[in-house]
Amino acid sequence: PRGPKLEIDHFARMVEMARVAPTTENSMTEGLLTSQAGGDTMEAILAGEGIILRQKTSECCRCCCCQPNIHWMLTPYDPNWGIEKQYPTIASISETNTTWCGRCCSFNAPGHRRTRYEVRAGVYDEEAPNGSRVLFMHEKEESCGSNIYLGQTDNGQFRVPCCCYLPYLETKDDQGRKLGKTKFLCDACLFVPKFSVMNQNDDEVYRLRPDVCCLGCCVRCRCSCQKGGKCCRLPFLIRDPKTLEPLGGQVTDLWAGIKSEMCTRRNTYQIQYPPNCDNSMRATLLGSALLVDLVVFEQDQD
Repeated sequence: PRGPKLEIDHFARMVEMARVAPTTENSMTEGLLTSQAGGDTMEAILAGEGIILRQKTSECCRCCCCQPNIHWMLTPYDPNWGIEKQYPTIASISETNTTWCGRCCSFNAPGHRRTRYEVRAGVYDEEAPNGSRVLFMHEKEESCGSNIYLGQTDNGQFRVPCCCYLPYLETKDDQGRKLGKTKFLCDACLFVPKFSVMNQNDDEVYRLRPDVCCLGCCVRCRCSCQKGGKCCRLPFLIRDPKTLEPLGGQVTDLWAGIKSEMCTRRNTYQIQYPPNCDNSMRATLLGSALLVDLVVFEQDQD
């Protein structure tokens, strides 16, 4: 039989092994983060199964309808994403080329303002530029909004949808060459936001739209308290443009924590690429997520 000292030593070794050895889930997560973190090219940033888009600009001090420039950061894709985890910033997105008037009118006509989102590798401080070069960008000129705010009623805001010259974002490389385009769509189902994702030749490759109900007239939210997700969320599924069948990817909003959701109003999105998605369309889908925020979720904070 073992003596008390041998038993204690054996137990201590077992505890140390359990502490040092990573779990299978943690090992998979660390592998995903390591494979995607680092790299100063568009291909390196967009590698992997997807990417996480996190809002950097706080909107807690937003003054009335005055919309600040919204800056973002990209972190590695993690299917088991959680706010308690620490993720490296692999790229920064700076909003530029906007006007004060355009930002102030964002509430009245979501998505109408002229803007440009510049993507740079690593951490970038807009207040103290470090000379980091732009890898690719998403930009648009002024357009109509997805809808127009006409007034307030006892039941909420009264808005009228627009059906021409709708919001869009063109994705371009560092030389200004077009990679793709995302455009907000208007059809008979006015209460269902949907987007056309096109390649450099303006051929529709994907349709971005949530699930629907009531014969396609209303969106169908997903309600489940899964880890990392909101209890009630609205995922935009990446679909075949003809059959509208899901292809396996999506753009969905994640639970960003109580502080970010209630105080600083910072949104977080998970972008999962569909199969056989090349780098040009991956960059375009990043622009799609920015347009979803610009058109759909930004006005919900007013």
